Amino acid sequence: MLRLATLAATFFVATSAFPALALDCPKPQPTGKPGILKEAPAQMTAVGKQLASGDTFNAIASATADLRIRYPGIESAEVVNYLVTAYCPAVAADKKLSEAQKKSAVDGFAAQVMRQVY
Repeated sequence: MLRLATLAATFFVATSAFPALALDCPKPQPTGKPGILKEAPAQMTAVGKQLASGDTFNAIASATADLRIRYPGIESAEVVNYLVTAYCPAVAADKKLSEAQKKSAVDGFAAQVMRQVY
């Protein structure tokens, strides 16, 4: 839960104090640690593209259900962390969005994930 609070604080600071800076996405955690999903970078990239493809509500629901099936007992905070970490690079790579729009998209996505997962 502390990691989730840190992630939320990081996005708040990034979006309010330094609006001209580039979007700083959270980094995937090493998979050897307890409580960290054992997902390959390619899996995370695929999930990120799915999440950024348009139907966000259903993409979040589908990805969450998949994670809960593959990782029984996974904590909701880890699901949120994983989904935001997967989504952010897909948004950061979108050349059509300004930095402010990217930050807004990630913040809105994180809020939506939290509403759906919890």
